[in-house]
Amino acid sequence: MHTTAAAAQAGVTVATIRTWCRKGVVAAVKAAGRWVVDAASLARRIEIGARRMAQPAALPPLVITSKTSIPGVLGIVGSADALAAAFAAGAPVTLGGTKVAGEQVYLGHARTVYDDGLSVQVQGFDSERGEHTDFPGIACAVYLVDMNRLDAAPTIKATVDKAHARSLARAAATEQTAAAEAARVARNIGYDC
Repeated sequence: MHTTAAAAQAGVTVATIRTWCRKGVVAAVKAAGRWVVDAASLARRIEIGARRMAQPAALPPLVITSKTSIPGVLGIVGSADALAAAFAAGAPVTLGGTKVAGEQVYLGHARTVYDDGLSVQVQGFDSERGEHTDFPGIACAVYLVDMNRLDAAPTIKATVDKAHARSLARAAATEQTAAAEAARVARNIGYDC
């Protein structure tokens, strides 16, 4: 069949058919300066294209971030729809990336609120990140991690525990320095602590 008929059958432009012919994507021969496309080869190409279109759109991997609106609380960056669904269902999400690939975390940071009494609010959504550059049409967001449920994320848990231990050590060192300074001042002015 000639390129115009092939383009109509495949739902592409004549220029695309000519490119496919030149690159060998479809079997074709040139006769009298025009491409003649093999119908069976074109049918296989159309089928391949249909299978690719039928596959669900890939989502960006879920990655961890420390850049959230709440200091010390981690977040997950990924498809806004996927994260919203996981948060609403209370289901864990599986992380991609390299260092923590395969680890699972739950979404939602619980905080105590003192407004006309005592209540606990669970915040999932943290911020929007816009459309993903590598996945057009996929809106990304940051959701906060439940820092109390890191059992299925051993690498993250170990990192959080180390950071917490360093923070406690710095606080203890600051208290010791302050106590030593207070004792020194008291000795200099004649008071005993």
